[in-house]
Amino acid sequence: MQWVDVHNVGYGECIVLGGGSHLLMVDCGSLNTLLPGGENFKNYAKKSLTARYSGVPRRAFLLSHFHRDHVCGLWNILDCCPNYFSEIYLPCSPCDERGLPLLLEFALFAYVFLPRQGYCGQVSLSALRAFSRALRGAQDGTVYALGQGDTFASGDTVYQCLWPPRQTFPFDTDFVRAVEQLHLCVESPYQPGGELLQAFLKNMYEFGQVYTEFCTQAPVQNASAARALAVLDRIDDMLPALNRLPAGEDVRVLLESRAVREAYSEQENAASLVFQNQRGSGDATRDVLFTGDATPETIAAIEPQLYHDYYLLKVPHHGLAGAVSPVLLGISAAHLVISGGELPGSTARPAEEWTAAPGMKHCTFPQCAYLEQSNSCCERTAMCWESGGLVLRCPGNRGKEPPCGIRVLGRRGQGCICDLAESECRFW
Repeated sequence: MQWVDVHNVGYGECIVLGGGSHLLMVDCGSLNTLLPGGENFKNYAKKSLTARYSGVPRRAFLLSHFHRDHVCGLWNILDCCPNYFSEIYLPCSPCDERGLPLLLEFALFAYVFLPRQGYCGQVSLSALRAFSRALRGAQDGTVYALGQGDTFASGDTVYQCLWPPRQTFPFDTDFVRAVEQLHLCVESPYQPGGELLQAFLKNMYEFGQVYTEFCTQAPVQNASAARALAVLDRIDDMLPALNRLPAGEDVRVLLESRAVREAYSEQENAASLVFQNQRGSGDATRDVLFTGDATPETIAAIEPQLYHDYYLLKVPHHGLAGAVSPVLLGISAAHLVISGGELPGSTARPAEEWTAAPGMKHCTFPQCAYLEQSNSCCERTAMCWESGGLVLRCPGNRGKEPPCGIRVLGRRGQGCICDLAESECRFW
């Protein structure tokens, strides 16, 4: 890793690691239709992003998890530029101690019984067809499913996946209970439509089995992904009849419960891919840790695998309060990247705990929470980590290469620190 681009995509995430003839784009998505400055996000993903890196011969993509603010840009890129990425890395779907992929099971219930415009329906559609879609868009169909213990390379850097485990994943009790309640709605063969519901369950179990099996292949084989897609097609044929059954209404009531939706969303976050570079015997000043939207419980589980210090730490879940990890706060990081933005209807901001953390912060929130704080990226007297000069004099704030190698790309072009609100432009 020689440089890092942090793209301001509104409430979402897109970070690119590059060096030599290789790059690795980690996530690409946004909940904002329009980006800061008014550009359409789809156009940005299809045109600006692809054009910026078109000269790099070897491009790879890694998705941390299937939430829209991390994945939708990938589909935009593949729609307009098939074969843009030489490899695509997607997260495996973890199983519990019984070998059941509960996230997939929940997703299939939502896929069948919720309208497509529903929140869970949107997430499920992306997750269920992700591998087939990625295989059509990657060069030579080179797609990998990553989980704990796997390694992958970008250029001369080898990365190791710390999370999630493929088996015995520690699902939250509330989420497990929600999936069990969904099963109870459809399990009885003696209710109206019982035979059809049994056929649905049989196909659901088959889909989960095929999906988890191809996630062990390296790379994933087209034929295996096609088998899963064929099962999903069979489920598609059942949709009209299933939704007319009384059990369908019971399932919808559960899925539309706020507590159940939040439990599912939190489990998607908890299953985020977390990875770091493998340390060699040479210089360790480019160590990185990427955390997706990992929860504090996830970080605590992988603590024994973490290094004591990093050059760059990607703060989990946009730096929001619910994802503050005591383990990460105790790690020394020269640079912290916080990617987020305005979420419609929300005033969410990065948690204050990150303000007190040592190291330079690189943040894309429009109203930076670190303004006027010590050790902040926007502190008027803060020092550039590499050059020792004032950040306002850093070459990165004049459109040149920042010594730290970390660039924030926003509506005003390139900077090495926060993409400040419009009212703060006078300081640049």
